[in-house]
Amino acid sequence: MNAIGVDVGGTKIAATVVTPEGKILNEVRYPTQAVPPNRLIETIAAAITEVKNGFEVGGVCLAVPGLILAAENKVIISPNLHEIENIPLDEEIGRRTGLYVTVENDANAAAWGEFRYGAGKDVEHQIFITLGTGVGGGVITHGVLLRGADGAGGELGHVTIESAGPRCGCGNHGCLEALASGTAIRRRAREVASDQPYSALGRLAIEREVLGEDVTRLAHEGDEAALQVLQETGRWLGIGLAGFVNTFNPEVIAVGGGAARAGELILGPARKEVQLRAQSPSRDTVEIKEATLGPESGALGAAALARGADGEYVLGPSKRVV
Repeated sequence: MNAIGVDVGGTKIAATVVTPEGKILNEVRYPTQAVPPNRLIETIAAAITEVKNGFEVGGVCLAVPGLILAAENKVIISPNLHEIENIPLDEEIGRRTGLYVTVENDANAAAWGEFRYGAGKDVEHQIFITLGTGVGGGVITHGVLLRGADGAGGELGHVTIESAGPRCGCGNHGCLEALASGTAIRRRAREVASDQPYSALGRLAIEREVLGEDVTRLAHEGDEAALQVLQETGRWLGIGLAGFVNTFNPEVIAVGGGAARAGELILGPARKEVQLRAQSPSRDTVEIKEATLGPESGALGAAALARGADGEYVLGPSKRVV
């Protein structure tokens, strides 16, 4: 039986039909910005109906950014998707599509996608970190996705790693997100460009706003200022990861998201910090590597978390989730 995973984000709604083997059979995408605020639920339902056409499907899972109570299929807080907060999405979308609907945090879904079909498919203990506008994460141990008492666990981006660090979007100071996200890279790039105006990074900053991909490109071209930004980002990431290594003793840490496209320019310094700060044997066991599924991880993971009306997981995972 196939399942549908729906990645609902601030820029797009991506609905995907997935086989138990993780093969994508069909996909539709709607731009979120083009959807009127009062039509989001109807648009999600329309995407599900369209993508399902012609395929046998046993259930749907929505992957949504924000604070999710998975047991209640309810979104408590989603900063850019207020319309779907505090309503029974399983009922609202289920009656429009005729399918059983479950809801999951998007980072947890992406973590599960990498675990089932990507970088962690051969292990039982994996951490997933996504470096995007913010920093998301998910933890799997003994094949179980950890959600915590209220279903709000796995917020790895909001672990404090520098108490006097920059203010994070959550209101705290020095979160991993404030120091190692794409947003943090852009902020630090502006600061370094100001200090080094004759660098390639500094010259570009005079012309226009510097983007994360600009920093990566200039670093690959050998600009020392851009390299400094990414190396600092990697060190902060590594400090955070070292704590996770000591806490969870994972076999794999998969790093995804747009900022992770810098590859070894960030991951190299991160690995060095883990070796310096994590304890043996955990630091010797863990492999830190790029995630493999790219932007499909959320939809694939959501499909693997979809349940049918009987409560069983549609794709019948050999690995467990609670």
